[in-house]
Amino acid sequence: MLAGIGAAWVVGLLVGAQWQSGAGPGLVATSMLGAGMLAVHGQELRARLWVVPLSLFAFLAGLGVADHAPRSCSARGEVSVRAAVESVRYGVDEARVRLRVIEGRWVPSSERVPEGLLINTQLPLDGAPPSGSTVRFAGKVHPPTVLRNRSPKPTLTRPHGGACWGKPSSDAGLQIVSISRGQEWIDRARKRVRHRMVDGLPEEVAGVARALVLGDGAALGYEQRRTIAAVGLAHLFAVSGLHIALVSGTLVRGLHWLMRGCIVRADPLRIAAAIGIPLTLLHATFAGGSPSAWRAAVTAALTWSVVLLGRRSSATAVTAMAAMVLSVPEPSIALRPAFVLSIVATTAILSAPNVKRGRWRRLRAASTISARTLTATAPMVWWWFGGIPLIGWITNIVVLPFGSLVVIPLAHLFALFGEASHLGDWLRAWLSGAVRLLLIACDSFAPMAITQRLPPLDATQGLTVLAASILLLMAWRWRTRLAIMLIAAVIWIVAEHRLVEHHQPRGVLRVAFLDVAQGDAALVDFPDGSLALIDTGQGGRHPAGREIIRLLRERRRSRIDRLIITHGHPDHYGALPQLFDEIEVGELWVNGQLLAEEQDGTMATLLALARNRGTKVRFTDNICRQPSEIGGVHLAVLWPCPRYDPELDLNDNSIVLRLSLGAHSFLFTGDVEAEAEWRLLHEGRLSQTDVLKVAHHGSKTSTTEELVDVVRPTLAVASMGAHNFYGHPSLLVIERLRNAGVHVFRTDLHGGVTVETDGTTLEAQTWRDGMITTTSAKIKH
Repeated sequence: MLAGIGAAWVVGLLVGAQWQSGAGPGLVATSMLGAGMLAVHGQELRARLWVVPLSLFAFLAGLGVADHAPRSCSARGEVSVRAAVESVRYGVDEARVRLRVIEGRWVPSSERVPEGLLINTQLPLDGAPPSGSTVRFAGKVHPPTVLRNRSPKPTLTRPHGGACWGKPSSDAGLQIVSISRGQEWIDRARKRVRHRMVDGLPEEVAGVARALVLGDGAALGYEQRRTIAAVGLAHLFAVSGLHIALVSGTLVRGLHWLMRGCIVRADPLRIAAAIGIPLTLLHATFAGGSPSAWRAAVTAALTWSVVLLGRRSSATAVTAMAAMVLSVPEPSIALRPAFVLSIVATTAILSAPNVKRGRWRRLRAASTISARTLTATAPMVWWWFGGIPLIGWITNIVVLPFGSLVVIPLAHLFALFGEASHLGDWLRAWLSGAVRLLLIACDSFAPMAITQRLPPLDATQGLTVLAASILLLMAWRWRTRLAIMLIAAVIWIVAEHRLVEHHQPRGVLRVAFLDVAQGDAALVDFPDGSLALIDTGQGGRHPAGREIIRLLRERRRSRIDRLIITHGHPDHYGALPQLFDEIEVGELWVNGQLLAEEQDGTMATLLALARNRGTKVRFTDNICRQPSEIGGVHLAVLWPCPRYDPELDLNDNSIVLRLSLGAHSFLFTGDVEAEAEWRLLHEGRLSQTDVLKVAHHGSKTSTTEELVDVVRPTLAVASMGAHNFYGHPSLLVIERLRNAGVHVFRTDLHGGVTVETDGTTLEAQTWRDGMITTTSAKIKH
């Protein structure tokens, strides 16, 4: 019964994340009132029938508590605040700290900082405050980069603004104000163990040991983490239910063994369980206090509580109760992938059939559990992480026992006795050898992880995979299972055909002005099925490149036929290296100015990379000679022709393009400013255009009155980052366009903008927060 109630609660949270009804308090009140009435008048129902109304009330409660908008970060400036440390994620050399503001002021205005505002900051490893402490933070904060573009893949969780990013103003910009004695003791012990591992173990061994004992998952190298995830062993290298169960079970069983025969009047098992409850929770805190660690610790503590009360425990009921206990104070935890995966995996294991006695019983049991866990988690893993580590079915049988029974115990023993002279040396040698053997095993299976990267799912495909997984878990005969997989494959292929048909349109010109924050990028689908990308947004750690690659994969695009870089500023070409690594590029169009004038050789390196990838590089002296005809679309390069003007800067030498199909046209202006606009106008190269890509992110130095009067656009799209410190767009420019009757779209407000024409009609759509907010306008010429 408890399992059904817990499942209804989690489903309510998931549905509530999508359905923004605004009736949250009413739903919660209804569920509480209904549960209360059932408690008073429920004697008329048999106990087993209680599950139906209670599950309904749990669903309504989950629906209600999820129906609230989280506080988004829209702040930029300098602050001085007192904040609670919510979490600390330790890496190799740095730690990422999340703070929740208690009180504070903006500097120098002295306005109050909103209570509850989240701030993420990075600090040196030794300078990170412990989780649960209170600190004083002084420094600059700015909003995170959140990109919103049309996608065939809806999100399962409520989109949120995220925490602010903060940087302390100095080394003393973050100081601990208060900390409990217990938390201080745990923090000192963790630091001591961390230093012991970093100083006493080889680097790759120290990273694994820190991940297993302290929960420092980021201490593993990036390539290590990718390999481990590819072979389906990510849960082994994180403090999860496996680790907590091993440690907690060993503690209680050890105490029980020691107490047997020593205590006459009391049950030694119940005493061991009573001692095991606080020790298990203490271990979860020492291991970093991650959500997965706390879920496992609460589950273990509830199990020992049942033993302490002398009751017979039900693993299913305890797991459901743990899910509810953890998600009630913070409902959003039930929407996190790690939480959902852990609950689903546990349910699949608990519902596994008993293997009959016979030869290889343990191997067959391990094989069954591994297969069921993989099948149950496959829809979520594919949806959230882009693939299914099918090889995990084998690695969890072959490699997991070695990691669980050898590496984890050795890592914990080294944490306890690593400073002992002879014992410490022995543990160091054995742990190093065991970790290296474990990593070699992961590397050996990595080439077989061919399903780690699969095509992203759309909604239909996701539901198909989910339904197939549930039916496979319920089926007992192989013939039934094969029929399920065959039917699911047919439905998946049909959905794939529809997805490609919709996102690779034929017979129309579709331009998607992407939200890449502070930068420019536009995907152009031509009527013949070919694809162009105009600018790429920023590169490096900025998410623009990853966003473009994600969108291309979701649209089943593996090739860009023409990649056009309007000019040599990083917010227009920065993501080129990432794109060349992931996507085939047919032609690269550039104006050549940066190549001739740069000092550091960046563009020369990029062009050499393009040629090595087999990409044809074309300069303006070549592409200006004659207009192109692509699937019925007339493409003309208007500027800078016949070549760039060395007297002008990079902005004014931006490539200006005009695309036209039938009665409708698009004008892409890069970052041209008043000088280039004046030359284009006086040389008669501009004419009336339906859709204008506003130059230079709406800067006041561009989009002059003369240009607006000549071009007379119906729609205008300005691309810029939310709360950018350049002040884009200029309100004068926006007002100028609106006064001319232009419908203005801004990517910082509307997200990505898609404009489509068949040559007769023109349709514009804006997408914000995935599929939640949609507006459209149809214009006939």
